[in-house]
Amino acid sequence: MLEVEGRLAGPWVEELERSWEAERQKAPSADIIVRLSSVSFIDEAGKELLTKIFRAGAKLEGSGCMVRAVIARIMGAVFPAHDCEGESREIIAAQSGGGQGE
Repeated sequence: MLEVEGRLAGPWVEELERSWEAERQKAPSADIIVRLSSVSFIDEAGKELLTKIFRAGAKLEGSGCMVRAVIARIMGAVFPAHDCEGESREIIAAQSGGGQGE
């Protein structure tokens, strides 16, 4: 497990990447957890690294609005939400008789 605290910005992004690479030598990425609960700020480079780590199979954990929003955005980028608005309208129309005879 990698515990990240404070600001994930500037040189600390490189430090996390080095730590993650060292951890990957010991265990498969799927077994690595990156805990972000004590993180107060994440810059763009930090977000890019977390995305890379997540795509490699590691699990990201965190609390607080900012951290959860970053994790949600990363997961959304990797697993895009399916736009089902059109499909939902078709189902509703079919269930209501297609709006005919009302």
